[in-house]
Amino acid sequence: MRRGEQRPHRRTRAAAMPPDGTRAGPDPAAPRCLVAEPMEEAPRRRLGRRLALMYRPRLGPQPLPLRRLAAAWQPTALVVRNRTRVDRELLDTLTRLRVVGRLGSGLDNLDTDALRERGIAVVSAPGAAAAAVAELVFAYLLSVARPLAQADADVRAGRWRREAMAGFELYGKRLGVVGMGEVGQRVALRARAFGMRVMACDPGRPPNGVVFAELGTERADLDHLLAACRFVTLHVPLTPRTRGLIGAAALARMRPDAHLIVTCRGGVVDEAALADALRRRRLAGALLDVRESEPPPRPDPLADVPGLVRTPHIGGLTPEARLRVGHAVADGVLAALGLGGEGPALRPA
Repeated sequence: MRRGEQRPHRRTRAAAMPPDGTRAGPDPAAPRCLVAEPMEEAPRRRLGRRLALMYRPRLGPQPLPLRRLAAAWQPTALVVRNRTRVDRELLDTLTRLRVVGRLGSGLDNLDTDALRERGIAVVSAPGAAAAAVAELVFAYLLSVARPLAQADADVRAGRWRREAMAGFELYGKRLGVVGMGEVGQRVALRARAFGMRVMACDPGRPPNGVVFAELGTERADLDHLLAACRFVTLHVPLTPRTRGLIGAAALARMRPDAHLIVTCRGGVVDEAALADALRRRRLAGALLDVRESEPPPRPDPLADVPGLVRTPHIGGLTPEARLRVGHAVADGVLAALGLGGEGPALRPA
C-alpha cells in the first residue's frame, strides 16, 4: 500500500450472540429455547439457527429469577444441567413448554412425573460423557496404585525412598462395578485391559443379561461384591431405591484395604457413614466426585477426613464430553419439536 492511501474498509462479522444472550431464529414465530445452565457454543449455535434462543447460563440454580423470566418469555424448550430444579412450581408457569433437555444422563433434578402428566418430552445424553467418567475412575485407581505425586514430592524434598513409593499393580486386583449402564460397562472394559478381575452387580438387569459375559465380568450380589473387592466403583442413578445404597452396614462389609469410588450421584452414599469409616480406618480410601449438596456447605464437614479425595463433580466435564453431550441434547430438542437434527453424537468406547 502506498503512503497516503487509505486502507480499504473491511466488513466485520456480527457477533454470534448479542450481549443479552438472546438470538432470534430464522422466523419471528420460531419456537423459543431457554438455556439456563452452561452449554457449549457449537451445539448452542445449532439450536440458535432453528429457534429463538435465550442463553442464561447462571440462571438455573436461582429458582425465583428463573420462574419470573420463564413466565414472561414462555419458552417452548428448556435446557438445563444438574443444578436446575424442574419441579411442578416451575412447570406451572411454563404453559408453552414442549421439551426439556438435560445436559447429562441423570434425571434426578427433574420431576419426571409432572413432566409426563403434562405431555412434556425429556431428552438427555446417556453415554455421551461415559468415557470421561470412566477415565476419572482410572485416574484415581492409578493414583492409588502408583503414587506419582507423593514420590515426586519425596524426591524434591531430597529423599530417595524407592520401596516406600513403589506402590502396587492393578493387574490381578479385583474391581467391583455397581451398575452396568454406559459408564459401568466402559469401566469394566478398561479394567479388563489392565488385567483386573471384574465383579459386577446390577439389580436392574435380567439374571441372564449377556452384557456381563460379553465384558468378561463375574456377576455377584451387592453383599458379596463389597466383601470381595479391593476397589468398588458406583455407577447407578439416584432413585428412591438407590438413595443411601452405601450406608454404615454396606461399608462395614467392605475390606479394610478397600477403596470406594463415587462418581455417579450424591445421595447414593451416606457421607457421614463414609467419613466415620475412613476416620476409624475401616476403609483405606475413597474418591467422592459428587455430593448430596452441591456445592457442599462451608465449612465442609468432610474437609479433614483422612484418605478421602474430593473433586467438584468433574467426571463428565471434559471439553470433549461437554461437546458430545451438547450435540446429543440439541439433536433431541430439535427432534422433539419436529425440526429434525443432524444425527447422533459420537460416543467413544
